[in-house]
Amino acid sequence: MNYENPYYRRVKGSNTMLVLCGHCKTGIALYQKVGKGRLLRMYVDRIIRSSIDLSGKPGALHCPNCNELLATRMTLKRKNTEAYVMVRGAYNTRWV
Repeated sequence: MNYENPYYRRVKGSNTMLVLCGHCKTGIALYQKVGKGRLLRMYVDRIIRSSIDLSGKPGALHCPNCNELLATRMTLKRKNTEAYVMVRGAYNTRWV
């Protein structure tokens, strides 16, 4: 993971999670998750570090190793925030 996220903000009561590609097991992002449930959306301001440069605001997250689609970028209407909606079965997670 090479790139620091310029939009990163610390969230109180969160735990750190490592997001991996489900196909080649390459580390994609270090994310701070709030709550116990599954990872359905990755908010851009909660991503600590990633292997993709987020300063250019890419439209989708692809694995840098196998180029598999992991998530698509979306603006949520209620919260008016940017998030990546994860593709189910395309990623694995691990608590750090």
